Formats: sequence, structure tokens, C-alpha cells
Amino acid sequence: MKKRIIGIGLTIGTLAITAALSMGSAQQTVAACNVKAPANPTIINVFGFRFPMMEYYFNAAEACSKGSLSVKTSFLQPAQYETQVNTALATGTSPYQILHVNPRLVTEWGSKGWLLPLNVFIAKYKKQYNLDDISDKLINNTTLNGRQYALPVNFNTQIQFYRKDVFAELDLKPAKTLEEFTTVLEALKKASKTKYPLAIALGGGALAGEFHSNYAALGGVWFDKNKKPAFNNANGVKAAQAIRDWLEFMPPAVLNYTNDDVMVGLQQGDIALSKIWLTRASAMEDEKVSRVVGKIDYAPAFKFGGNGLGANTAEGDALAIAASSKVDPDLAFRVVMEMLGKSNQLNAASLGMVSRDSIATNPTLVAKNRAWVAAASNARQAVPLRPAVPFQGIATTILGNELRAALANKTDLKAALDLAAKKTEDEMRVQGFIK
Repeated sequence: MKKRIIGIGLTIGTLAITAALSMGSAQQTVAACNVKAPANPTIINVFGFRFPMMEYYFNAAEACSKGSLSVKTSFLQPAQYETQVNTALATGTSPYQILHVNPRLVTEWGSKGWLLPLNVFIAKYKKQYNLDDISDKLINNTTLNGRQYALPVNFNTQIQFYRKDVFAELDLKPAKTLEEFTTVLEALKKASKTKYPLAIALGGGALAGEFHSNYAALGGVWFDKNKKPAFNNANGVKAAQAIRDWLEFMPPAVLNYTNDDVMVGLQQGDIALSKIWLTRASAMEDEKVSRVVGKIDYAPAFKFGGNGLGANTAEGDALAIAASSKVDPDLAFRVVMEMLGKSNQLNAASLGMVSRDSIATNPTLVAKNRAWVAAASNARQAVPLRPAVPFQGIATTILGNELRAALANKTDLKAALDLAAKKTEDEMRVQGFIK
């Protein structure tokens, strides 16, 4: 079934990206779905944001459509997806049953009661679906106060993608430190082998995520012991200044770039280097849309501070069930389990590291997937995730907005962080998180 892109007015650029994204996964065979159709006609809507592995899983969900059961899937760009789901879940009756989430969304939506705790279903189906095979670390990222709100589908982390042919010609090596990263960028800019030396997704919520990777690598924390914002300090300014410094090496519109934009730029040969999610690696080798087949190699994210931590998190995507859905949650859970069955994860492994340990650590698969080695190194040097507190979303949104304005307008970064901290604290008071 053809995926639907929800939204009004697709631009030519969006259409090009959509075409570029429809790769690999469509050629992968999905396993037969063993969910028994219910007695009454039932529609299960699965909603998320697109990348090759998730497209494969959504195809696997559609395989459960039979008889009285219809499983429909759709995608949006991440920022629009979050906005639409926020609006839908806030109404108290979700039109979506299965939702694509990450640790941040688990925290935000789970703490509001918008996601269904899955503990009962996990206990019921643990043996049948071999749920002990899913990484404990990834499960922890989907758990709040002992309640597990989602099932992990992959291991994901931002690694360096680089043009190995360009690096070899210039006698460059992937950066291991922030200082080396700057040196590499300057060499790439001077040589002008590609249109831009660098691109990193900074659009929507990605900017706050990039700030977090830098800031946490410096030892920064978002809130103090009194729950007040604490990111407007010297380390916060260093984290933001690094992003400002990188802008001179990146496309002019990069503050609006999604991971899709960066991925397509890499595929088209316009970018020599990026720090982007592991799940985008398979797209580099798709001969139908990539001009850089065989030319991309991978390295761990560079270390940012003196504490040995990289400018990266180690997390993953997951599938959750909306608490306000009127569809039988047991049925929705079984559809998720069929999506994440071992046969489907074996197929999905060609598109990135999956959540089942037996597959992600399989030596034969690791040898076939060069990016996995860099991803495993990232896991060992990853910074902590953003705090799993219900007010983190407030800080993330406000900081992202104020930092984007300061970077776009070339205004003072410390002032922008101070304003973001004040606005965050004010909103936390309004919502009753602090007095």
C-alpha cells in the first residue's frame, strides 16, 4: 500500500525528498502477520515520521490487514508530526492507535497520560514474542516510573558520515575531538570538493537536540536541584557557540534542515561530512537515488569536552499505543509485536541496527553493516539523555526557538539563553511545576 503524506500543499522539494526516501524498504519482504482479525470491522491507524527502517516496519503493519481488520499507515515530517499528535492526543480521543515515539516523546506524552502503559501486555506476551531479546538499555529509555510506554524498534545514534574518497584525496581522517572537527572542516572548505563541507539537521526540534549533545558532553544539566533552568551558563554558551561556528561550513538554510534534507544532500554529493542518525546509512547505498554509492564511510561522533563523552546520544525509536484510542489495546499491541517479530527485524537489519540483541550483535550482520561499528562506539561514549521530567518539553521548545532566532539574526548567545531560561521558568510556574 502506498504511504500517505499528510499535509497541505507538497512543494517540489518535498516531492523530491519523498521520492528519495522511498528506497530499500519497499524491496524488503515482510513476514506474514499472524494477528487474527477481530469479529467486528476495525481500523488501526499507525502514524509516524519517515526513514527507511520505519517505512519497512509500517509495511509490516499493513501486512496485518485482512478480513475485518484494516491497518493504515501514514507519515509526516517530525516537527509537523509532533504538532499534529500533540493536538490529537490533547482532545482525549486519539484517531491514531499506534504512534512512533522516541525517549523524549515517551517522557512528554507518557507523563501527560497520553500513552498506554504496556506492562500488562508485555507480561502476557513476553514468552510468545521473546521480548527478553530486546535490549534492556532501550527498554529503560521507554520507561517512566516503572511503566513501560513503548516497544523499541531500533538502536539509533548520530555518527559521522563522511566522503571517504574526498577524505583520502585530502589525506584527512574523521575527527575524534572538537578541535580536529574544526580542522577537518577548514580543510574541506579550502579544497571545495563538494558544495558544502558540512550539514547537520538543525530544523524543528533538532536544534535543541544538537545543543543538548554539546552541552551534556561538557557536563551541563538542564535544571538545578530546585528544578529551575540551568542551561544559560558558560557551558551552555560554549555548546551554542560551537553550533554558530559550524554554520559557516553549512548550507545557508540549514537552520531549517530536517534529517531528510541532510540525507538527500549526502546522497546527491553536495555534502562531504555530516553527523546524522545511523538509520540514514542504508540510504547512501541505494543506487536508485544515491550518487555516492560506495563513497560514504562512518565514524563515531567526535568527543566534545574533556570528560571523554561524545557529542551524541544513544537511544532509539519505538512504538507506543495511544491511551485514548477506542481500539482494543490488546489487538493494537499484537500488531506492534508482529511488526517487531524476529523475521521482520532480520529484514530490517539491512536498514540499521534493530532492537533485538540477538540480531544487533550477530557477527555476520555486523560485518555486513559498516556503520554499526561506529554506532557501537557511540554507545560507549554517549551523553545522558535529556531529563525524563514532564517539564523538559517546555525547556526544549523554548530554548530551540530562542537559540534559532539568535543564530539566524546573529545576536548575543548568552542573552538568548538567558531569555530562554526566563521564559522556561515562567511557563513552569504557570503550569505548576515550580512555585
